[in-house]
Amino acid sequence: MRARRILGASMMSAALLGTTLVVGSPAVAQTNASAASCTALALETVVIRDRTNLNGTALAQLNKGERASSPCRMYYGGAYEKCGINSTRWVKVTKHGVTGYVVGTCVKQPA
Repeated sequence: MRARRILGASMMSAALLGTTLVVGSPAVAQTNASAASCTALALETVVIRDRTNLNGTALAQLNKGERASSPCRMYYGGAYEKCGINSTRWVKVTKHGVTGYVVGTCVKQPA
């Protein structure tokens, strides 16, 4: 019963803020603008991984200064310290047909 009340309050808060919280792995916080496509700009060279975790399989690399398409969403997963910041935020990108996740502190979005 308590869990249902907490979930209901969380969903109501998300509705009031105009934000949809999607449950699953990786966790996603999505804004109403998420239907748009963004571009992520790599501030440092980052590894594109198959999941939101540093242990995820490396699929490709996004070099410093390169851009990749992105769905304008924030994803949360494994914690890391990259580009001088501790975070759990990840960015989903697609580069040359490869889609995966990069650490969010080393990319600028939207760019």
